[in-house]
Amino acid sequence: MEYTEFKEAIADYLSGNLTEGAVQEFEQFLEENPQHQEEFEATKLFWNGFEEEVPAPTPAMDVKFYTMLNAQEKTTEKPSVFKWIESLLLGSFPKQLAYTLAILAVGLIVGNRIDFGGEEAQRTVAEANKETEKVRSQLVLTLLDQPSANQRLQAVNEVDKLNTVTETIIKALFSTLNNDDNVNVRLSAIEALKNYTDRPIVREGLVSSIIHQSSPLVQIELADLMVVLQEKKAVKPLKELIKEKDVNTNAKQKMEESIQSII
Repeated sequence: MEYTEFKEAIADYLSGNLTEGAVQEFEQFLEENPQHQEEFEATKLFWNGFEEEVPAPTPAMDVKFYTMLNAQEKTTEKPSVFKWIESLLLGSFPKQLAYTLAILAVGLIVGNRIDFGGEEAQRTVAEANKETEKVRSQLVLTLLDQPSANQRLQAVNEVDKLNTVTETIIKALFSTLNNDDNVNVRLSAIEALKNYTDRPIVREGLVSSIIHQSSPLVQIELADLMVVLQEKKAVKPLKELIKEKDVNTNAKQKMEESIQSII
């Protein structure tokens, strides 16, 4: 077994998807190449805890992560842990797992080894925040595209951790609100969008979404939000939705009350 085969087989080994012969070959490679033990143990640590709730990385963890990576770019030979992180982001791991591990990895592995101070620290923090935002934004988009409703819920929750929400993220949230087949995911998308109603694109999108909703819970949530926003443009789509057949009685009553509260 070559190193590249070993790297690609880690996930299958940990998830029990290798044949008995492949398991023996994998373990033999690890025994004969102890220099890769650190990489395997680090992956195993995160893999075993991935199904549990992932703690939010602290700013200090993010700083250490990107500072260590940047420092390693200046050396000719990188330690195996940094090779592992690069393989996560560029290799064959499931993307949502790779992004999560990349954010947490160095902070959890190296602990509190680095002290920061002065202008250099400020530049490092700024760069770390910028890069972390990119990783988290991509994590949101990746998870929103997953078949599991729990993963899509996780994606919406990740939006709250972003300091800056791009138009791409906003559009992805509206696509979820208008098309997701899970009511809880749609309701979570509304909750996330509530934080950005100062943006015209969000207010307009929420108004446009009203007519696309068939769930009474989502209809009621949007009706309540339109009252809070005092969005007069919502009156027309609310009236159109009320006229449609099979509208839930409670939702219809709520929408009628919302219209009276707005006009």
